Amino acid sequence: MGRVTTLRSLTLGDVARLSLSVTLLPALYVAVSILPFARLRKGQLWLTERGRLPGSPDSARIVWAVATADRYLPGERKCLVRSLTTEAVMRLYGYDPTHRIGVDRGDDGGMKAHSWLEYEGEVIIGDVPNLDRYEPLPPLSAAAADVTV
Repeated sequence: MGRVTTLRSLTLGDVARLSLSVTLLPALYVAVSILPFARLRKGQLWLTERGRLPGSPDSARIVWAVATADRYLPGERKCLVRSLTTEAVMRLYGYDPTHRIGVDRGDDGGMKAHSWLEYEGEVIIGDVPNLDRYEPLPPLSAAAADVTV
């Protein structure tokens, strides 16, 4: 009964953001699995440029919605899917976050990548204890992408 009580105590805006996150997380999971990244990125930016959601929630409420949806949906999604989802929801509300991907050359000679989102100079999703080990690539900005599909 705890989850139902919590859901009933949410604002309508939080329910909308949570519902959007529940929809986008699995959709982007599938898209990341089957589409070339450049095409996925162009499609994501094209869609978020064409729609705006009403209201102006705090960015922390958007991050909360994505993290909560991710926690309760079955399966496991990687950092790229969580950061793409958060970015999409933020853009739909008119925010302009910075999407970062970094690469870490491990001690064993292998490479690992990590995706995170920054807003107003702060990491808002994807912060990990060893984030400074990842060498950031140029940001995935909307301005640098050709958003025509």
